[in-house]
Amino acid sequence: MNRKTQRLGASERGFALLATGVGLLAIVGVAGITVDLGRMYIAKNELMAYTDAASIAAAVQLDGTPAGITRAQNAGAAMGTGPHAMGWDFASKQITGATYQFAKGLSATPNVADPDTWDSNPPSPADYRFVKVTASANVPLTFMQAFRILQGGGNSATAVTNASSVAAQALITSFPAGLLPFSPIGPDNIPDNFGLTAGRQYTLRYPAGVLRNQDVCAGDSGATYWQSLPAQDRGFWGDNSASVIRGEVVNDTQITAINIGGPVPMVGGAKNTEGTALDARVTEDSDPNSETYVDYTALGTGNGRRIVGVPINGGPPNFTAVGIGMFFLQPTPNYQSIGGNQSICAEYVGPYVEGSMHPGAGATAATGSTGGYIVRLIQ
Repeated sequence: MNRKTQRLGASERGFALLATGVGLLAIVGVAGITVDLGRMYIAKNELMAYTDAASIAAAVQLDGTPAGITRAQNAGAAMGTGPHAMGWDFASKQITGATYQFAKGLSATPNVADPDTWDSNPPSPADYRFVKVTASANVPLTFMQAFRILQGGGNSATAVTNASSVAAQALITSFPAGLLPFSPIGPDNIPDNFGLTAGRQYTLRYPAGVLRNQDVCAGDSGATYWQSLPAQDRGFWGDNSASVIRGEVVNDTQITAINIGGPVPMVGGAKNTEGTALDARVTEDSDPNSETYVDYTALGTGNGRRIVGVPINGGPPNFTAVGIGMFFLQPTPNYQSIGGNQSICAEYVGPYVEGSMHPGAGATAATGSTGGYIVRLIQ
């Protein structure tokens, strides 16, 4: 082999070594970027899981009052604290500094947040049914940290990763499950309370016709809207079977859907077992004894079984479903001795929010909306 050939071989080996080094650097760089992007992706998913849960927990607490706003903030924050707190970086780091904003719904489309009303502390929180939770984390970047050091920069490289979720008390107009088989009459057609006053006892089941003037609940006393009820109507709807009614009361096995704007399918006849069914439900609550809803929430030990939803109707002859009301059942043993010709009373709380222990923040007459509410993610 001559000298020229030797020089060419050495040159090729040098080039191969250089190419290999450059290739390895590129591979390591791509691997580093992949690791960094993977960490950012995982962190974002963890943050999103937190904001989803926090926004739902917060929306459940809204009731149109400043106290509801405070409860919402506390409920959301609680998702990131305690022994079972949701964190990021495989739950090894606590999520702190999350922000909360609240909004009303648009008048024409009440399940869409009005962008002009987002506020972290609305001075007048009535109708604020939307919650936006935003969280962020500084994610360490391994490759970028090494790159910055090689470039003569600092030895700390992080990327801010953000996540946000919006939950709302969404207006719904069809209720296939969860309602009790009673339907009180609303004195007027103005949402969301339809003439009912929070804190008053209203008639869920009416007595026989001849007894109605002497035995209706306090909120209906002196009113005329119930006096035109057909003799057979007592306030029941859905099914005549005592066992079915008991199942609906005790086990939440609603068998007929209620559609707002459609008729409540009223059924007649005297029943004798609803009182014991209601008392059985009351005793399933961890607070079966508080006299009023205010007492119940102040004590704070109840599990919500005494809080029920029923369709409110517009009265005869059509018994149109105009909304869903949240009612608070009386303490045990008030219902145990109820006979077939006695009224069944319960305290009106406000607009019904499925799964909540608080009345809804509402849509009120300003939007013309009717129905009830369910908490769900909007985005």
